[in-house]
Amino acid sequence: ILKDMIGFIQKNYDQKISLDEIARAGYVGQSKCCRLFREYIGQTPMAYLTQYRLNKSLRLLKNTDMTITEIALSVGFNGNSYFAEIFKKNYGKTPLEFRTSKKT
Repeated sequence: ILKDMIGFIQKNYDQKISLDEIARAGYVGQSKCCRLFREYIGQTPMAYLTQYRLNKSLRLLKNTDMTITEIALSVGFNGNSYFAEIFKKNYGKTPLEFRTSKKT
């Protein structure tokens, strides 16, 4: 069940995904979906999705010349400002600061 839900996230991370869609990928209800993620992954399905998107964005920041906005949209964030806020909360730097530090 968990493998199916994680696979769904990894396949569709670049699109808008709801908790219901993640749960349906594992053929379970939302509460069981959340319980399984907490038990085996240690975070909520939506937190896992956000972390997965951030991990994808790191590679793009290091290896492409895409703009920050293009990266944010390509990994499934709705816009640059929320992406930058979550990125800084997780990594202590804005995406631009991260990119600049990796080029030096």
